[in-house]
Amino acid sequence: MAIRSILAVKVRFLLPLVAVTLGVAFVSGSLLYGASVQATLDRTQPDFAVQVSPRVITTPVPASLVSQLRGVPGVGEVRPVAEGRAFILDKNGSLVGPPVLAGGVNYDGHHRLVGGQEPASSDQIAIDDWTAKRTGYQVGDQFRVVVGGTARQVRLVGIFTAPDDARVAQGGTLTAFDEATARNLFAKSPDSYTAVNLTTAPGTSEGTLAANVSAVLSRDFVADTATEMTKPGSDNKLTEILLVFAGVALFASVFLVANTFTMLSAARAREHALLRAVGAERRYVLRMVLTEAVVLGVVATVLGYLLGIGGAALLSSLFSVTDGPPVELRVFGVGPVLAALGVGVGVTVLAAYVPARRAGSIPPIAALRTGLPPSGKSLRRRNITGLVVTGLGALATVAGLSTQDLIYFGAPLLLIGLIILTPLFGVWLTALLRRPMTRLAGVRGTLAVENTRRNPRRTGVTASALMIGLSICAAVTVPIASVAAQDAQRADTGDRADIRVTGIDFAEIGPDTAAQIAQLPDVAAVTPYVPVNIQFGRDWLNAAGVNAATIGDFLSLHVQAGSLDRLADGIAVSSTEANRHNWTVGSVVPGNLPLPVVAIFDAPDGFRYEALVDQSRAPAGESPSTILVRAAPGKTDSLKADIQRTLDNPTLVVRTRAEYVEAAGGELDTVLNVLYALLSISVLIGALAVVNTMTMSTMERIREIGLLRAVGLARRQVGTILRLESVIIAVLGAVAGLVAGCVVGAVAVRSQGGIPIVMPWDRLGLFVVVTAAIGILAALWPAWKAARIPILQAVHTDTD
Repeated sequence: MAIRSILAVKVRFLLPLVAVTLGVAFVSGSLLYGASVQATLDRTQPDFAVQVSPRVITTPVPASLVSQLRGVPGVGEVRPVAEGRAFILDKNGSLVGPPVLAGGVNYDGHHRLVGGQEPASSDQIAIDDWTAKRTGYQVGDQFRVVVGGTARQVRLVGIFTAPDDARVAQGGTLTAFDEATARNLFAKSPDSYTAVNLTTAPGTSEGTLAANVSAVLSRDFVADTATEMTKPGSDNKLTEILLVFAGVALFASVFLVANTFTMLSAARAREHALLRAVGAERRYVLRMVLTEAVVLGVVATVLGYLLGIGGAALLSSLFSVTDGPPVELRVFGVGPVLAALGVGVGVTVLAAYVPARRAGSIPPIAALRTGLPPSGKSLRRRNITGLVVTGLGALATVAGLSTQDLIYFGAPLLLIGLIILTPLFGVWLTALLRRPMTRLAGVRGTLAVENTRRNPRRTGVTASALMIGLSICAAVTVPIASVAAQDAQRADTGDRADIRVTGIDFAEIGPDTAAQIAQLPDVAAVTPYVPVNIQFGRDWLNAAGVNAATIGDFLSLHVQAGSLDRLADGIAVSSTEANRHNWTVGSVVPGNLPLPVVAIFDAPDGFRYEALVDQSRAPAGESPSTILVRAAPGKTDSLKADIQRTLDNPTLVVRTRAEYVEAAGGELDTVLNVLYALLSISVLIGALAVVNTMTMSTMERIREIGLLRAVGLARRQVGTILRLESVIIAVLGAVAGLVAGCVVGAVAVRSQGGIPIVMPWDRLGLFVVVTAAIGILAALWPAWKAARIPILQAVHTDTD
């Protein structure tokens, strides 16, 4: 009976099937992708048991400690390591692999050569075999490597395998130098290292070895086991994020499935009543409807899982974790299959349960009726419940201003409360729209409004499916827009630089870069910002080493006392720090860099330094964080091109002032677009809900449509009525979703403190326009179908 019922109205099950299929695909694809990620991580277990490293990155690991570790009980092999960032450039001068995974290391015996020999001088390197395969480099080739912010020409003398290195497995690069060169490049002093890797002697566990090593270490160093350094799932956060958005999509699917079975139960009321009349018990009808849901869920699971395999393959091609040596995608993992079945069948049955109970409760006497009007059950109890839940959610969300964790409880509760209240909102909205719609579209507008009000529960469920995705869109848009606006505001760093040179993430600027730029003909002035930490007691100043001779050409700071012209002989401090420590001009700043205060200044919010000193005070070899450049009049663009050509370093970013400000305000656009892409599945399911509701309600109203046609309504006017109904439902979902999302987003911003709330009205307005477009598009097929129903056939139709 269940299968025959599905086949009889298979078109009505199509859109719910699509919605659940998308949700299952989202879940299974995320889990399959996560399994491949974990397989990659499991394949790259470290080839050591314990690593000794400094607690503070600036602390060197002396050679004397390496000798001391050789005598620790349980130590097998001791491998001192000097490693850092080394970026390989391909034949086109572009970076190879993600910058975060660009590793440089000293060559030692655990690197297994597959070609050539080990490097022996500063101009020789060896690279991993996966990088050699990607770039096409062979032994004897010359190319450039960027280390410490400087591009250097090197010759490839060896290619080695690195099966245990997670950086290579995840698509990064590994460059090996001879030990002396690596120590000079990466260690804090030529006679030191950055870490020491230890293996265990036979019969010793890594835990025992870590304890033995910790007993001989000073407080400056720490011993970590390989297990602690490679905790399962530590690099698999993307899977968790994808599953969160999959849950949102499935939540929206629940409303579509529930609405479908509710409308089907209403349309098949006489059928169910006849079954009761011929002896079927309530449980029989209940089981039959639930069986329909199970069949629908199983089909959606199979289709969704197959689609999820394609999604996992797409994720593998988009993200760097599989940019390394290929990892076979396990398409039939036990976990993903069970999860897909549980989600596909479970969500569908859960959504269909309440409609199934209603179907089973239809009395046999209903079979004698010629039609069953929609239920006129009061919304009073539902509205009271919705108001209570919404109030609790609102209170918890607002309480998130002081305790941010409450937002994660209050926001879902607020959304659930609004979902319960959506039928009431629909009644209010249609009451407001009745007169404007009548003026705009005449009797067609009146009919559209009244048809929407006819069944507020159905209208509410349909709008809720669309509201879920839009509310989350608004909830993420407001915080990101607020942070972006603050970043753009902070781009005002108080300087008058025409050009700014910075490094990409995880890259450095070479110590001699500012001197190279200063030699160009169109340069008027240059100054670096070199980080200098001035520590006195438990306090410290975040200072910058600058060119004392030219800094006055760049900074437009408000100097309260003293003068920046004397910076070469002392230190300039912010008024905040001066007031905090009772410093005046002439006071000596204590600590590791005792200097007299020569100026006290006020700076804009974007200026991140608390003090300024001459660059000669900075630690030797320290890399600048930024280089500011003033160009000769009218030479900014040409000078930018000259700087790029002179440096010829893809790890350095050269921007004009306008480009820097634009980049500062737009860095989060990529994140926002990714979130929109993930949320688009939920919005699509909401759109399918509108299509499904309009299609099924059209089938229920065939006779009504025929009567309208019979009294003179044209086909085009029938289509207009349905399109207006669809737009009203879509706008209801948009308004409720955007209001809830904006409230949650504003509270999230305010809870951070110091970030002004920015409402991106352009994006929010676009959401409303897109939602209205969804309403129009969703009604195209139902309107076309309704307008072509023959009048005589429609008038004589009793039930569909």
